[in-house]
Amino acid sequence: MSKNKTSVMERFIAFMEKYFEPIAAKIEKQRHIQSIKNGMIALISVLIIGSFSLIISAIGNMFPEGTAVKTFFVNNAEILNLPFQFTFGLLSLYAAVTISYNHAKQLKVPILHSILGAVMTTITLNTKFIDGKLSTEFLDSRGLFIAIFGSLLAVEIIHFFIKKKVTIRIKGLPDGIAQTFEAIVPLVVILFLSVVISLSMQAITKGQIIPEAFTTMLAPAINSIDTPYAVFLICFFEMLFWFIGLNGYAILVGFVMPFMTQYLGANAAAYAAGEPIPHVFAPNFWDYFMGFSGSGITGALVLLALFSRSKELKAVGKASVVPAVFTISEPVVFGLPICYNPYLFIPFVLGTPIIAVGQWFVFHLGWVRPPIANVGGTPIPLAQYLATMDWRAIILIIFVLAAATLMYYPFFKMYERSLVKQESEVSARQAAHDALDLDF
Repeated sequence: MSKNKTSVMERFIAFMEKYFEPIAAKIEKQRHIQSIKNGMIALISVLIIGSFSLIISAIGNMFPEGTAVKTFFVNNAEILNLPFQFTFGLLSLYAAVTISYNHAKQLKVPILHSILGAVMTTITLNTKFIDGKLSTEFLDSRGLFIAIFGSLLAVEIIHFFIKKKVTIRIKGLPDGIAQTFEAIVPLVVILFLSVVISLSMQAITKGQIIPEAFTTMLAPAINSIDTPYAVFLICFFEMLFWFIGLNGYAILVGFVMPFMTQYLGANAAAYAAGEPIPHVFAPNFWDYFMGFSGSGITGALVLLALFSRSKELKAVGKASVVPAVFTISEPVVFGLPICYNPYLFIPFVLGTPIIAVGQWFVFHLGWVRPPIANVGGTPIPLAQYLATMDWRAIILIIFVLAAATLMYYPFFKMYERSLVKQESEVSARQAAHDALDLDF
């Protein structure tokens, strides 16, 4: 690489370190973003349980009509679908628990009562009475955004009242009972505020609650993340963060996960009903296709490193095989390294989003079924099949790995040559040193 190109890259890295890295680090540490991110991560167990119940039902559909297995699955479809309904069907409720728990820990307010306030808010804003019966249909992924902001608001209200000491305080009571009395005033405010907001929305929208109105009025905005432009930008910024040494996924997931989780809920429901899959950008699209074998499709670099002439690169390749199977990219990002490596900036930061957009179109055009289940922690390539229940996903990732390998190859070779040259120089110096020792 020429001195001119190197100096340009060095100036760019210095610019990123000075202006971009502090902003990214600040965003990641913002308390509301942290609570959302940690709360959504805690939901993964619920998503996996619901996803595997959906996969079990899907396996039954693979058998021919008339077989005993197929008949069993058809006759017991409602029972087999119960785990899905009790996980994805109540996703907003689980989110209220996990997000309020994490936010209460940050603000150091009573956790149990914060969860109660968040659940109260979520149920009040996401349900309504129809003919005297409580309708809970919007407690699924469609009520997720209300659960997120309602939970944060509930905890903030509790924090405000406790901080300002606008509570019922009775001296001499045990801590648990004292906290219960302290929570009464803020919980009353939270409940009445939620009721007023819900009734006001229903009055304005002629009977629609907030998530219902959002579904109707804000559908274009909600769907806007599931576009090739959004895929490119999200992937680009993730790679850019990784390149400067920050976990791009961890920074962006707080913003993106609510959308993806909502899309996964819609996809799973559509698949269960035998309808077309509406979205591409579900969680496992990011995890197992955009980030196939690790963020930046680093499995391609692992493959190249295994056959490298550089001893250093070959050692990193061997150590990174198993992590790559579980889509863990850190050994490559920090061990190869990719981070602050001018040779790999172009393919990693610019090339990866292009491949991601290509995959989005493959799913969007129906060549491969989009993800309908969350199978986090499953090794590749099994994860790609289970996430989509489509064997063509395996063929897709073969092409993705081949494309990424070709994309990285010329840049990797430039980097390899520089390392081989350094290793040769070190070997020559060591040989000269050994010869000098022998002379003595």
